[in-house]
Amino acid sequence: MMARVTLKDIAAATGLSVSSVSLALRGDKRFPKETLDRVRAAADSLGYIYNQGAADLRMSRNNTIAVCLGELSNPIFNDMLISAEREIHRRGRRLLLGITRESRERQADFLRQALQIGCEALLLCPAYGTTRSDLDEILVRNGQPLLPTVLFFRSIEGFAAPQVVSDEFHAGQLSARAAMDAGHRRMYWIGGGQETSASRLREAGAVSAFRRAGLEPVRILHGPTSRAFGFEAATRILSEDGADDIALLCFSDLIALGVISACHKMGRRPGEDVSVIGCDDMNEVQFAVPPLTTIRTDIEHIIERAMQAAVDREEAGLTTFEPKLVLRESLRVAPRT
Repeated sequence: MMARVTLKDIAAATGLSVSSVSLALRGDKRFPKETLDRVRAAADSLGYIYNQGAADLRMSRNNTIAVCLGELSNPIFNDMLISAEREIHRRGRRLLLGITRESRERQADFLRQALQIGCEALLLCPAYGTTRSDLDEILVRNGQPLLPTVLFFRSIEGFAAPQVVSDEFHAGQLSARAAMDAGHRRMYWIGGGQETSASRLREAGAVSAFRRAGLEPVRILHGPTSRAFGFEAATRILSEDGADDIALLCFSDLIALGVISACHKMGRRPGEDVSVIGCDDMNEVQFAVPPLTTIRTDIEHIIERAMQAAVDREEAGLTTFEPKLVLRESLRVAPRT
């Protein structure tokens, strides 16, 4: 194995001191351009690779932001990752990515890794079923955080850190109101379980809006946040309920995509015979057939705000962003009166 090229090797090749080479490689403006070019050319010809870890030790900091997400088979997490990578790059930091696959054990392993590496901050979308004690056990000592941490998208009650989320209760209300405004009175809620703050609050918001209008959902079905669950749940509903006044309200866009597929299979035209509403506004749902009416979660600004809170080491507090209704063809046009 070839020995690693060091600053000493470049110094010997250029006739400069090691400290001057180090400064020149970082583009120090005190050196003339010719010197900077000469040092970089020597580094390239020798095959020098910058040792970021050593630089971090010298500067007593780590320029890495840890981001922990759920299951990447759910496109909403890919949308989050794109926003997080863009924001981290804009701030001149590096990304350490953890994927929990909604496992608390995998999440715990990644949190410990982020601490061991010495990450500058942590952005965490908590895995299913995460509790305050799960996070306190790893991230808190003597009431103080070991690492600047911000929760985003999903909140954990009582955890002493900034938390940046969408107003999920309002999202559920918007979904229910859109269905009622379209003239629907037979409404089903197809949810993703009750293991996250988002799933609980969206469902609660929808049910609250129904009851305010003197209605109850015909049925609430819980299951995995997946296309397969949406397809299975909608197939069951449509095989049992032949009414022409059905609205299928979905916890997430991913579930809604499965619901739309089931509507086509069962011969019920989404947007005409049946209305389908999702939540999140994933990038791909505008290309569904028909395009999906949904509740937009402002992921880009949630990530931006979470990053700011992490880097600035803000005190614990809750920041919420307002969701918005996005009307597309999967919601029928309200009948004229």
